[in-house]
Amino acid sequence: MPPTSARAFATTRRGFLRLAGSTAALTTLAQMRSVPVAAASASRPGAFFSPAEQEILTQVTERMVDSDAPGAPRVRDTATIATIDALCASLDPSITAPLPTLLRVVDYAPFVFDLHFTRFTRMTPAEQDASLAGWMRSRFALRRQAFLALRNLALLGYYSQDETWPMIGYAGPLLRSAVEPA
Repeated sequence: MPPTSARAFATTRRGFLRLAGSTAALTTLAQMRSVPVAAASASRPGAFFSPAEQEILTQVTERMVDSDAPGAPRVRDTATIATIDALCASLDPSITAPLPTLLRVVDYAPFVFDLHFTRFTRMTPAEQDASLAGWMRSRFALRRQAFLALRNLALLGYYSQDETWPMIGYAGPLLRSAVEPA
């Protein structure tokens, strides 16, 4: 059960806690639609995640949003990862700095936590689900908080895409901004 006191936001472990905390989630929500997707191209110089980290993030996001549901667009068919990448690049580096390392840890974690001698990116979808469930239910608070941070990014990135809105019954914003096409 997650702690509810102010102690949950102690300055130790601050990299992951800030990312998983409500302030980062609210900041992410507030900035999500303001990130121009066209400018979020993975091939642009200064991308936040490397191509290898983007692949890990893609596979984590695919398992967390269950894009196998009927009518759901695949993560790879949307700008989800580019949106997350651009968002992380636009946030305070003290908040997002641990993310590339976290993705590498997730990729190699099956060796340590699951005694499964393969990387996360080479596992079957069922094995990936089991590995992520281990993160979610871990006895280590830091590991659970890292899972929540990745889940928040995955859900915010995926459900900010116009293609996903019909499956959740969202018709889109009532008023379009001046920079968004109609």
